[in-house]
Amino acid sequence: MVLALHEVLDRHLAATDPQVLSGHGRLGNEVRWVHSSEIFEIGPLLSGGELLLTTGLGLAGTDAGTRRHYIRELATRDVAGVAVELGRTFDEVPDEMIREASSVQLPLIALHTVVPFIDLCRAANTDIVSREVGVLRRRGELDAALHALMAAGAGAPAIVKAIAAAIGCPLVVLGKNNALMAAEGVDDDHSAWQVVDAQSASVPVQSRGQVIATLVAGPSSLDTDTMRSLLGLGAGPLGVALSMSRELGGLRHRAAATLMSDLLDRRVDRRPDLMMRSRAAGFDPAGAVCIVPVAISAPAPRMAVQLTATVTKELAVQSLHADVHATSYALFAMTDQARDQITQVCAAFAGIVGEATVVVGNAARVDARDLSDALLTTRRALAIASGSRRAMARHTDAVSSVRALAAELAVETLDAAVRDDLVTSVGPLVEWDRTHGSELTHTLEVHLRHGCSATRSAVALHLGRQSLYQRLERIRELLGFDFAAPETYPSVLLALCAHRSAVRSASGQAD
Repeated sequence: MVLALHEVLDRHLAATDPQVLSGHGRLGNEVRWVHSSEIFEIGPLLSGGELLLTTGLGLAGTDAGTRRHYIRELATRDVAGVAVELGRTFDEVPDEMIREASSVQLPLIALHTVVPFIDLCRAANTDIVSREVGVLRRRGELDAALHALMAAGAGAPAIVKAIAAAIGCPLVVLGKNNALMAAEGVDDDHSAWQVVDAQSASVPVQSRGQVIATLVAGPSSLDTDTMRSLLGLGAGPLGVALSMSRELGGLRHRAAATLMSDLLDRRVDRRPDLMMRSRAAGFDPAGAVCIVPVAISAPAPRMAVQLTATVTKELAVQSLHADVHATSYALFAMTDQARDQITQVCAAFAGIVGEATVVVGNAARVDARDLSDALLTTRRALAIASGSRRAMARHTDAVSSVRALAAELAVETLDAAVRDDLVTSVGPLVEWDRTHGSELTHTLEVHLRHGCSATRSAVALHLGRQSLYQRLERIRELLGFDFAAPETYPSVLLALCAHRSAVRSASGQAD
């Protein structure tokens, strides 16, 4: 960040009692260095942007024309300003120098109090160098962050977020047709367009030599050069991310994948960000009463895509589908408030899943954090459902819900020793099944889950009622207590969930 002339005067030359004699409109000139010299022909040695301090010794004994030439020469070298210390050569700055400086709009400053130039230069230049080092450090940190994001396969939203954090202002990415592609640090589309209107800097985003977008920065405390430097540093990785999104099946596809990944990693904090990124992915849940997340484990990603498309059509709702780390996820924007949305989605998947395993999550508010929580719970539930299908395929539904798996989710959070203690209450059944090849454990679980209704349990188990009664009697004999009693019913059902967890763990270790 470069110092402006007025900042140098206020911060480092205040002790000299400076008086601006001309060029008042140029006090915003950037000062790249503070230099002192008494050489008359100093102009060729300057590169521009310097604040020149002088006592005027090189002008002693010269005529008015020479002094005007001195000012003109410095103006052509594009110096930030000239400060003349009074009392050594001049008691006051000659009028012709003031008039010449005014004509070329060069800031000319009179220093009324003597302060050693070396002290002034040291203080100002230390500040300038510190700021330049700060800019380099900021560039280095941004460069490292961008490299890490690209190595992790992050998409455009994550890259834009990193650039915005480095610059400290809102950013907007516009497409070739000025369509809003992405934004960071704004609450909604209207705010994004306000950033575009009040932009302080912008850079083109290129890919293979073609401009594919524009990166626009809003108001910032940084100077324009620093902003453009940081924007330019980020434009390259952003161009790569946007280009990759097109090659991988389109910008919406990539936007959906990165959004879903960020939701699972809790990197989306605010509802406005969720809405803007959802719309960029072709999903607008603004009118939904809730969002129902779904996790799908399928032999092939294309199968999961087809399942989502079929259910979306049947429910007549908007949906978003994305694959994250070999697992497919879908979001359904439900609009029917009168019906149970979870049951609706489960019913739509039932009968079409084939070899896939589907878990329907709890309905979430249209809120980033609430949706992240629901997705993460759904992912955990899918791991349970998939493990159960591998270990107990005959006794596990292909379509389930977080609501139905709540007890098993709770069991998974228990300490291993606590789970083992739970299993001991149904241990005699487990051992009997192991030695006799029977299914008493499964029979008991189905019976309890059906409210101990013999009719519904027999149908679910494909048994005659008499056969069911015989199994239940055997179970009572082996357990030695009434499993249907109100005081034991919940504990036994929880113990059966713990048993399923143990079977899943054993199956996973065997694999």
